[in-house]
Amino acid sequence: MALSSSDNGKPDNLTWMPSIHWAQYQDSAYYQGNERRLYDFEVMVVISGEMIVHFIDEPESIRYFPGDLLFLSTRERHRIEIPTAAGAQLLGVHFDFYDEFELTPEIHMVVDESRVQEALFCQQPLGPGGERLFTRKYSSLSVDIVKGMELICEEFTMARTGYELVCRGAMLQMLASILRLQSAPRRTASAAYLKALRELVDELSGSLHLTWPNTVMAERLNVSEDHFIRLFKEQFGVTPNQYVQHLRHQEAKRCLRETDMKIEAIGMRIGYDSLHQFSHVFKRWQGVSPREYRKLCSIL
Repeated sequence: MALSSSDNGKPDNLTWMPSIHWAQYQDSAYYQGNERRLYDFEVMVVISGEMIVHFIDEPESIRYFPGDLLFLSTRERHRIEIPTAAGAQLLGVHFDFYDEFELTPEIHMVVDESRVQEALFCQQPLGPGGERLFTRKYSSLSVDIVKGMELICEEFTMARTGYELVCRGAMLQMLASILRLQSAPRRTASAAYLKALRELVDELSGSLHLTWPNTVMAERLNVSEDHFIRLFKEQFGVTPNQYVQHLRHQEAKRCLRETDMKIEAIGMRIGYDSLHQFSHVFKRWQGVSPREYRKLCSIL
């Protein structure tokens, strides 16, 4: 993708060649961060909980709920807050657009304001008229965009042969999807339904062992099953069942990577009564069995 770069003495019409600097899940308790700036860019999706971001040039803080994405640009002064004791689960990716930034022991993504290095700030891609391409908040992302971030995180963490190419391809596809999301007209549920959908998605994340039939979820919004499915798909781009399966896959991978839980117990945690059923479904999701996935993660 070739678009104009920011006016900093460097060539225009550079082709996007994004490189990934950091990708990680974060479980954050109540938190009030300090003001900071980045040399690079960061995208962060809220998986559960709530996040507030204070920008010094915004009259009001911006709140992010499950399914919302924060797009942080280079140089922007901001402060991140997790407002509740229940905390939040986040997935973040740091990157640049033109393969120009490299982390070293001396160079970090967050600016040290006591010794700012102007040459390290990454280039901002601009539209044909010099306009900013990305906004600071995207609401109710499609699962495909979140899956792209998950793939980047997994490939970056496991660092298998060719992972840089996989990450670059996934990042380009994700950025293109976000640009299309901006330009396409989109129906949005009323404020009352949107609040209820956010609360429901938050509850789903913490109760994956339950069956969650559409009828039960529809009752939470006090609408018919057909109307609920339509509202949900308009907001999240997939059916409720597909969304629940996505959350289960995500939680299964997290448990396999980060805990010593028995595989059968992980299956029960996300709603599968038998090891055979969980292993079959996981292999369909991931291409490898839960045991093989855990082994791959353990050799990193």
